[in-house]
Amino acid sequence: MNPAPIARLSLFYAIYFGVIAILIAWQAPYFASLGLSPSEIGFLLGLAGSLKVVSPMIWGWIGDHMTQRIWIIRLGAALCAVIALFLPQVTSFWALALVLCSFSFFWDAILAQFDAVTFEHLGERGRVWYPRIRGLGSAGFVVLAIASGYWFDRFPIEYWPYWVLGLAGALALMSFTVPGRAVESHESPPDTGFLTMLMLPAVSVFLISAFLIKISTAPLNVFFTLYAMDAGHSQLVAGWLWALGVIVEVIILVFFSTVLARFDPRWLMMTALAVACLRWPMIALGIESLGLMLFAAALHGITFGVFHAGAMEFLRQQFPRQQLGRGIALYSTLGFGLANALGAPVSGVLYEIGGGRLAFGVATGVVAIGAMLMAWQIRSSRVQ
Repeated sequence: MNPAPIARLSLFYAIYFGVIAILIAWQAPYFASLGLSPSEIGFLLGLAGSLKVVSPMIWGWIGDHMTQRIWIIRLGAALCAVIALFLPQVTSFWALALVLCSFSFFWDAILAQFDAVTFEHLGERGRVWYPRIRGLGSAGFVVLAIASGYWFDRFPIEYWPYWVLGLAGALALMSFTVPGRAVESHESPPDTGFLTMLMLPAVSVFLISAFLIKISTAPLNVFFTLYAMDAGHSQLVAGWLWALGVIVEVIILVFFSTVLARFDPRWLMMTALAVACLRWPMIALGIESLGLMLFAAALHGITFGVFHAGAMEFLRQQFPRQQLGRGIALYSTLGFGLANALGAPVSGVLYEIGGGRLAFGVATGVVAIGAMLMAWQIRSSRVQ
């Protein structure tokens, strides 16, 4: 395989997840500095995330009907950079909501379609190469989580919007260096309709389980930094805890991709769901212990990395090229859009009522349901 696409694909992922690191690690402290309460922060992020219920499917449908879906990615990245220009200027709740919702709509055009572009380049080799490329991209999250931890340990949180602006601009520039892949004109339409595919038991259970593990992650994404700081950890420690989880994720995806490829992707997701049942109560009850938080952070490599690797391989196996963009988009819609739209405000209310202990406790019960469903589906498929 030509190494140029691998390098460019990896770098694009690195910048993309660098933006994610800046968003999820520091947006809550920034909004708190503007005077927003935890419930307002949860509602604000849930409102922006609610667009993911529809926008990924819109972009996925467009991408599946284009010969070069890379142009959707370039449009989304460029408009995100433009919208980020307004972020340092707004401070009121509804002005922030407008900017974040606009940013979120075009941000949703990027990842699912870029995953599809990556699989178009890799083909069958995606089973091994996708986790490696995705893992190398996650290194961007590590670098930015650590760097921002050092920065915000020394400088005010008011600089946060400029981090978002700079990285969004870099992503837009990088998108024009990534080659697309045109659809061959002789490719015939799939035999099974998209809606029929969704009705398959394996697919429906996958989508429900993906939704449940992602909604259980809402307290982590929205309030972990605040929870850790309230427990006495510094901004620097919080940044390193975010980074550690992704370091483990990178190690697993890059160096153990051939091992992951040997397993049924449903078993990979089942493992991640089970580990999440351990991780969330550990955070709920042991936030003051740095040792426990280091271990809990390391489990991110499984609860996110292994689950995502299994999910993407499952989608690649289930959906043909003409449906893959919509399949990945639906995974994004349920796993990141609807889950965030519901999880962020609910976790905000739970955090305000009972702090992180209550929020992560409820998350444990939610992910346990997902684990049981996935175990049932695997067992049922064996009996048939």
